[in-house]
Amino acid sequence: MEIDSYLGVIRRRLWILVLVPLLAAGAVIAWDRLQPPSYQATATVAAPSVVGGPSTNQYSGAGAPRAFVADFSGALTSPLIVTQVAERTGAAPDAIEDNLTVSQIGDSSLVEVTYTTPERNQAAPVLNEATSATIRFLFQTQVTLAQKLVDEARKGVDKVNGELGAFYRKTGQVLPDEAYRIAAQQVADMQREQISVRSRGEFSAASALESAIRAKKKEVATLAPQVATYQSLVDRKTQALGRLNVLEEGLERAQAQYSAADPKSIVTIGEVQKASSLTGLVRKVVPALGAGLFLAVGIILLLELGSRRSPTDEMEAPQRGAASGIDSARDYARSRS
Repeated sequence: MEIDSYLGVIRRRLWILVLVPLLAAGAVIAWDRLQPPSYQATATVAAPSVVGGPSTNQYSGAGAPRAFVADFSGALTSPLIVTQVAERTGAAPDAIEDNLTVSQIGDSSLVEVTYTTPERNQAAPVLNEATSATIRFLFQTQVTLAQKLVDEARKGVDKVNGELGAFYRKTGQVLPDEAYRIAAQQVADMQREQISVRSRGEFSAASALESAIRAKKKEVATLAPQVATYQSLVDRKTQALGRLNVLEEGLERAQAQYSAADPKSIVTIGEVQKASSLTGLVRKVVPALGAGLFLAVGIILLLELGSRRSPTDEMEAPQRGAASGIDSARDYARSRS
């Protein structure tokens, strides 16, 4: 077909190209008008005190706002939050997940959350519970993790204290290092005294001191391994206490961030308003027009194919008629003979 032929088809069937898409769009509009009205509530989450700032903050650095918005968006429609919101508000989980939208305000850490629903009395409660639960989830996890680490560190301190208590009961020594120092000093003092009495020719006194020195050296030898064990336990306790102090400081920071992220102070919910259906209607009508246009082209194509006979069919028709006539003549001649 030439271009003129195509143009001719379009002119003849233009009403189909116009009517079918309009009917499709009209059907979508009519269906949308029959739906109950929707209501919309918007919440603003402003948590500048917990986003950015010191490196010890959960969200810090240049990418803190983006990281916070990404985490907030992901957590908001997570199964955990959706299930919790559904249980506390009575809204359907699918409706909560499909109708909650999140957007970042500029490049800041401020987040705008919108919820649309045909149930006017559910708009604000669902929005409030969803944003509050998400904030608590994001910052409570840090408190929970910090608390777990602190509990483990405390168990480490308690374990070392238990080992020290067992050591005290077994050896009867509370400060074996001090006892060792005193005993060693006594050995040194007696040895000096022994040298002194020998120099004066008092050999009997020197012999008496020798037995006392041997007894004291035996005591020192007994205390030496106890001192090593005790010092090891003390070092372990010092390390455990140091780790516990660091983790407790981290727990205090996490708790401070959690307090600063109190939903009551950082979440602001606007009034519930009737949602404008224009934007959603446009999103539905445009695809309907496209589908209607595609259908119209298909209808025109079928109509044109049905109204046209191919050239081969037109040439073969006379030949089939002539052959039929010849066959009829032959049959008649045979019947006469």
